[in-house]
Amino acid sequence: MKKQLLVLILLMLVGWGIQAVAQPGAPGGPVDPSQMTDEAILGTMDFHRFSGYFNPELPGTTFTSEIRAERPDGSKEAVVQVSFRFSQDGGFTARIDYLTPEELAGDVFLITNEEVFFWNPDLISPIKVNGQFEVFGDATVAEVIGVFFSGDYTISAREELTLEDGTPVLKFDLDATRESVAFQKASVVADAMTLQPITLELFDESGDLLHINTFESYSATADGRPFFDQQLLDNRVVPVNQTLLSITNIESKVLPDEMFDVNQLGA
Repeated sequence: MKKQLLVLILLMLVGWGIQAVAQPGAPGGPVDPSQMTDEAILGTMDFHRFSGYFNPELPGTTFTSEIRAERPDGSKEAVVQVSFRFSQDGGFTARIDYLTPEELAGDVFLITNEEVFFWNPDLISPIKVNGQFEVFGDATVAEVIGVFFSGDYTISAREELTLEDGTPVLKFDLDATRESVAFQKASVVADAMTLQPITLELFDESGDLLHINTFESYSATADGRPFFDQQLLDNRVVPVNQTLLSITNIESKVLPDEMFDVNQLGA
């Protein structure tokens, strides 16, 4: 299906929205979890993963995402350019441009608060589409990437551990705050000094493991806002399904109106 990668915009935006998470000091700097409220801990872990994608002083952001997927029918790769912006009244618009593979290059999605449009050079005009798509056959990718701790979870237990390389970490067991949260239980391992997440495990209501996220690397924007730049998603229900997301070229700036005008597509 040519509409597989629409969920890439959801990975940053559906869970995060325009919520502001307070910066816990210098990005990547030490914190003292023993002196923090549970909500502050959850917010700090969100901040490390997502804050680089949002600049409160500029309404627009663009970034490139490379997707590498292992599936039962083989390996797949794609690259997309994602652009989005928020308005002062809470409105949201986004655009996804396919760069590769060749058969998808030129495909464009425009997303608003209410509608999703699709266009490619073979169409006379854009068409409205259903916004619920899969990433290379894995429908859970968007939900897994978009897991947002603050507001969706409470901390039910915590434990001090040490990784094999000697890194001290904290493990937090999380319970969902409401039934509508996609994954009712979660467990996150974070660096004990910074609360930067290292792994995230997601469970169903009975405690069966569904997914393992590994945050393989982090970066920071020019003004110091951190973000994960590489994340491995391991689907434990279908163990062959693994998806590696690599994020590059994040830039916050004013984006022109015509970029998000459905009537300008193909003009």
